[in-house]
Parts: sequence; C-alpha cells; structure tokens
Amino acid sequence: MAIMSALPDPPAGPGPNAVLPESTFTPEPASVEQIEQVRSAKQDAWRTEPLARKVAYARRQGAPVPNNAPPTVVDETLERIFKNADFLPGWWLTTGAKRADAVAKLTTAVEMGTGFLVSPWLLMTNHHVLDSVETAADTIAWFRYVEDEDGASQPTKVALQPEKCFVTSPADDLDFTLVAVAPVDDKPPSETFGYIALHGGVGKIVKGQSVNVIQHPQGRHREVTLRNNTFSGPLVDAQGVENPKYLLYDADTEPGSSGAPLLSDTWELIGLHHASEQKRNAQGQFVDLDGNLADANTPESKRIWIANSGIRISAIVKDLTSRTIDASNGTEAPDMVSHLLGLGGNL
Repeated sequence: MAIMSALPDPPAGPGPNAVLPESTFTPEPASVEQIEQVRSAKQDAWRTEPLARKVAYARRQGAPVPNNAPPTVVDETLERIFKNADFLPGWWLTTGAKRADAVAKLTTAVEMGTGFLVSPWLLMTNHHVLDSVETAADTIAWFRYVEDEDGASQPTKVALQPEKCFVTSPADDLDFTLVAVAPVDDKPPSETFGYIALHGGVGKIVKGQSVNVIQHPQGRHREVTLRNNTFSGPLVDAQGVENPKYLLYDADTEPGSSGAPLLSDTWELIGLHHASEQKRNAQGQFVDLDGNLADANTPESKRIWIANSGIRISAIVKDLTSRTIDASNGTEAPDMVSHLLGLGGNL
C-alpha cells in the first residue's frame, strides 16, 4: 500500500517547502488589447470568435447546428444558449466536487505546486513544478488537502512513481509533466479520487465565458475560483495571429497554483495554469500597488497581476499523440499514455 501515513503533515506556506515563484510571461500588445476588449464587453465577446469555433462550442452544448449553417444561424443558436447562462443544472455542484477531488497539493523537497489526476494512474502538473525524475521521486501528492466546515482536514499522502511513467515538456514550450502515481489501497488512485480526462477537441469554451480554477495557492488548503473569471481567448502575436499553445484568462491565482486545472463551466478541462503577468510601467518594469518598482522582495499583497496564461489541453494532446513514448519514459509509460489518450477519445 502506497499511502504514506508516516510522513509529516504537509507544510502550509513558506518555510522548508517554499512555494514556487509565480512564473511570468509578457503578452504582446495585441493580447493585452484583446484582454481589455473582453473585459469591457464580456457578454458579447464570443461574437468575435471564428465561425468554426462557435459551431464546435454549440455542438458541445448539445445544439444541433447543421453543416454549412450561415453565421447568423450559428449566432442565434449561441444567443439562445447564453440567454440562460446563469441557470446551472443540478449536477453542476456535484460534478465540480468530483473534479476537485482529483486535485492534489504537491510538495517536493523544497517547493510546492498543484497537480491533478488525468487517468487512473497519471497525474499532470507543470514542468517547472516537476522538472525531472529525481524531483518527482522525492515529491508527495496530498489529495483531499481541504478543510471542512469545522476547519478540520484529513489529507491522503501518496507517492509518485516516475520510474513507471515520466513524460515532460520544457517550461518554455508546453510546460507540462505527466507522472505515475502510486496505488491507494492496492488500487488505482482514481478509484478513490477520480480523474479529469484530456479531450483534444476544440470548442470547449469561447471568449467571455467563465473559467473555474481548483488550486493550492501559497501551499494552502484547496481553494477554488468559480465563475467570476473570464476566458479572454488564445494568446496572439504582434500581428494578431493565434498561438496554438496558450490561452489567456482572468482568475485569482498565486504562487503554488502552478499546475492547477482550468475548467469550463461544464467542467471540461480546457487548460493547465502556466504563468501570470504582473502590471508594468511604460518602461516595461514591474510595479506594485503603490507605483514602486516590484522585485523579488516585493510582498505578494503588493503585486498586481493583470492576466494569466494557460497551456491549451488541445496542444498537450497533440504533443502526446505525436510523440514516441517508450521505455525511456518509464517501464509502463507506453501503456499508461495510450490509455490516457483513449479515455479522452483522442485515438
């Protein structure tokens, strides 16, 4: 049995296990403009999406959009979908709770992050959280590290098994790591905690829609940001061309949120939290709430985060399906990754 109950309780913030510093990115002016446009017209932001993405989104919501439907028909269909967007089905809360159960706090020898099960045996997080087999071997996943209404917490401590599977992409590319998780009571960990499947298709979300984030910010107990967070669209370059790897969104995150799942309002996995952008002055320097230059010593309470960047799940699935996964990735990596992709209908 791989539950590691003899380990000490998980540290809850800076100390021997300090949280990873929040990764940063610098969006092009076109991306910043897109963020502001979505913020100023959230309800109608979806209208600027390409027709193919609108059609894919409508169909994922169960709307029967015919092939070659004119743009006006597609827009009318989406208008009907969004008309009652604040009326959520009864399964919304229970499904969200199931997704949250698959999310774990990760503690390495010196740092913390967030990760989540994506198959019966595999956990996903950022490369900058788990960058090597050696780091993963010394990392503990704390599932159900969450407080109840009385402030009590009973987390389950589970080891990682990178010798069975370890697949990663550098922080400056897709910044993800897949790693095997040890059994819980001699069974796949998903039988206890569930998992969040990877679907490589498009149309899971459109601009202006809500992004839900389940995370362990600053190494704290599980926290969630729900609905009042906005999908701003894909990252774009100076010419306004979409980047196929990254998406932008507004949501409250902090160091320690790295590796958190980004979920649509139907609880589909749309991305992997990757980085945040701080406010800058005209010279491109980070500034704090008081207008002073921000540096490594600036407290978190003084920093101003203006946007977040996530890795698109469709890009991760594309990467995994194009790779050669073999014994160099672990003794069970080929079977585990193939099973993972099959669960999301990606094969």
